[in-house]
Amino acid sequence: MRILIASDLHANPDALAVLPDADATLCAGDLVDFGPDPGAAITWCRDRKAVVVTGNHDYALTHDVDCGVKGAMREASVQTRRAHARMLSAQDRNYLRSLPRVSTVTIAATSFALTHATPDDLYRYARLSDAGALLAKRVPEAGVLILGHTHMQERFEKGGRTFVNPGSVGVSSDGGKAHYALWEDGVVTLQSAPYDFEAAIAKLRALALDASAFEPIARALRCGRKRGPNDFM
Repeated sequence: MRILIASDLHANPDALAVLPDADATLCAGDLVDFGPDPGAAITWCRDRKAVVVTGNHDYALTHDVDCGVKGAMREASVQTRRAHARMLSAQDRNYLRSLPRVSTVTIAATSFALTHATPDDLYRYARLSDAGALLAKRVPEAGVLILGHTHMQERFEKGGRTFVNPGSVGVSSDGGKAHYALWEDGVVTLQSAPYDFEAAIAKLRALALDASAFEPIARALRCGRKRGPNDFM
């Protein structure tokens, strides 16, 4: 049994294309913003029958509110969200709007719990240990607790539980790679795979973003996205 654990897809079909097949897929949110094709990310989740929770970018698009991005990527988030709102069908919007903040599922006798940032706050940046503790309190029966939002890959075990942030598929901390995790027969491992980021950047040009939005995204896709202390996504 193999389970793919992903997060922060950010509308990047070229990155999604290199993720492996699995018996089940779990996704900790942020399907939209930054990348060229939000519909492709939603279709990918639907085709895999993935268990998905909402992220701050998904919520912001469907509720027409700010997604809380600060720093160099803020203008990119604003402009791509506007573009994506025009691109998505009513069905896709309804799918995003229906995503829960916390989800649980039992697979192969293992209980998994997912949330994007913390169970009660889609926008909060917290260490995996802190956010994971909040999720464990909300879902005490879960053996594997999955979080996203920070784009930073990390896993640890504590009290018989595994806590994991798979990193970002679409805008990872390493340029040109999609980050994810795999659960295989009870063991969670962090993974990465190279993808054609220049193809993703070429598709992004079609959105006709201002340079203030396009260039930070292109740089992040090529070189990686390492968040600074005042730079939130």
